Amino acid sequence: MRSLFLRIFLWFCGGCVLLALVIVAALLVTMPDVFSTGWRRVGRGAIVSAARAAAETYERAGPSALAAYVQELASDTDLHPQLFDSSGRDLNGSPSAEIANDLARLSSQPENKLVFFPPAGTAAVRIRGPSGSVYSFVTSVPPRDERIVWSPSLITSFVLFGCLLCYLLARSLTAPMVRLRALTSRFSEGDLATRVTEASLLNRKDEIGGLARDFNQMASRIETLMLGQRRLLADVSHELRSPLTRMGLALGLLRRNAGAEIQTSMTRMEREMERLNSLIQQLLTLSRLENATAPPRMEELELAQIVTEIVTDAAFEAQSMNCGVRLVECCPSVILGVRGLLHGAVENVIRNAVRYTKPETEVRVRLFRPEGVGQAVITVEDCGPGVPEAELAHMFEPFYRIGEARERESGGVGLGLAITQQVVNLHGGSVQAFNQAAGGLEVRIAIRLADAAV
Repeated sequence: MRSLFLRIFLWFCGGCVLLALVIVAALLVTMPDVFSTGWRRVGRGAIVSAARAAAETYERAGPSALAAYVQELASDTDLHPQLFDSSGRDLNGSPSAEIANDLARLSSQPENKLVFFPPAGTAAVRIRGPSGSVYSFVTSVPPRDERIVWSPSLITSFVLFGCLLCYLLARSLTAPMVRLRALTSRFSEGDLATRVTEASLLNRKDEIGGLARDFNQMASRIETLMLGQRRLLADVSHELRSPLTRMGLALGLLRRNAGAEIQTSMTRMEREMERLNSLIQQLLTLSRLENATAPPRMEELELAQIVTEIVTDAAFEAQSMNCGVRLVECCPSVILGVRGLLHGAVENVIRNAVRYTKPETEVRVRLFRPEGVGQAVITVEDCGPGVPEAELAHMFEPFYRIGEARERESGGVGLGLAITQQVVNLHGGSVQAFNQAAGGLEVRIAIRLADAAV
C-alpha cells in the first residue's frame, strides 16, 4: 500500500472499529443482558418487590384480593403476572404449557433471584411469603420503547461519522505532504527557484514545518551550486576561445615557414586544437540552453526532412567505419521548433549510435506518429554492446561517461547526449534510452506535434 493517506485513513478506521468491539465486549461481560430484553420498562428490583407484594396479598386477603392486585399491577406497569404455590397450582388463573415449563426451570433457582426466559420474554422469581410458604411469581415483561439506542440506523450513523472524522484527520496530516511533494517534483524537474512560500507550512512547529524550512535551505544551496557551475562553464568556455583562436592563427603562420620534418607534429597540434574547439562549442551550447531566460523563437518544421538529411549524411560517413545507417520508417510530422537545435540534437544521437554499433551492422532509424498521443517519435537502434542498466538513467547528464576507457578512446566527453536532452526538453518532448532484448541500445526521442502544441 503506497498511499500514506490511505494507510493513515485505514488505520484510524480500524482503530475506531476495534474500540467499538472492545466496548461491546466489555458490556457483554459486565452486563450480559444489555443487548437483550433485560432493558425493561420495569426494573429487576420492582419485579421482585411486586412478587413479594403478591404473596403477602394472597396470604392476607385471599384470591380475590390477589386478582385485584394483579389487575392494578397490569394497568400501572403493563406486567401480567401469575402466582403459583409450591405444587404449581395457579392462584389467579390457569397456567399454559409454556408457564409450566418455566416453573420447572425455576424450581432449581434460589429464592429472590430474578430469572429471565428470553425466548418468551418472561421473568420469574421464587418468593417466600410471610407464612413461610414458597411461591413462584411469573410475568411477561414488556421491552423498553426506547430501543432506538441500539437501532441499525444509529449504528450506521456512528460508523459513517467515525469514517468522516478519520478522513478529515488523515487528510489534515497528509495534505501538507502532498504540497511538499509537488514542490520537490518541480525542483527535481529543473525549476531551481522552487521554494515553500505558504505560511501555513513554514510556521508549523512540528516535523512538517521543519521539513518545509529544511527544503528551502537545501533548494537555495543547490541553486547556488548549480548556477555557479553553469556560470563557471560558460566563463571558462568564453575565455578559452580567444587563446585557441590566436594559437590557430600562429600555427598557420608557423606552418608556412616550417620545414617538412615538423609538418607531422603541426598536423597533430591542429587536430588537437580542433577537438578543443569542438569541446568549447559544445560547452557554450549547453550553457546557452541551461541559462536561457526565454524560449527561442520557434517555427513550423517538417521533422521528416530533418531526419532524412541527417541519415543521409550519417550513412555516407558510416561507410568509412564499415557499417551503415538505414531509415526504416519516416512519417511526415510537422512540429514547432528551432531547426539548428533539433538538427544537432538528433544528429548527436545518430552519430553516437554509428560510433558504437558493431562492424558490418547498421543503425536503424524510425520516425513515426503513435495514435492518440500528439507526438512524433524518433527511435535510433544500434547493434552495439548496450549500456549497463544502472547507468541508463545517467546517460544524459553532462560529462557522464559510460565506461571511462571506451569514451576516451572514442573521443567523447559526455556532452552530446546532455545537449540532446536540453534541446528536446526545450521543445516540450522527452528522450529515453533502453537496452534491446536482442542486444544494442535504443534511444527514443518524442517531440510534440505542431497541432498538439499548447
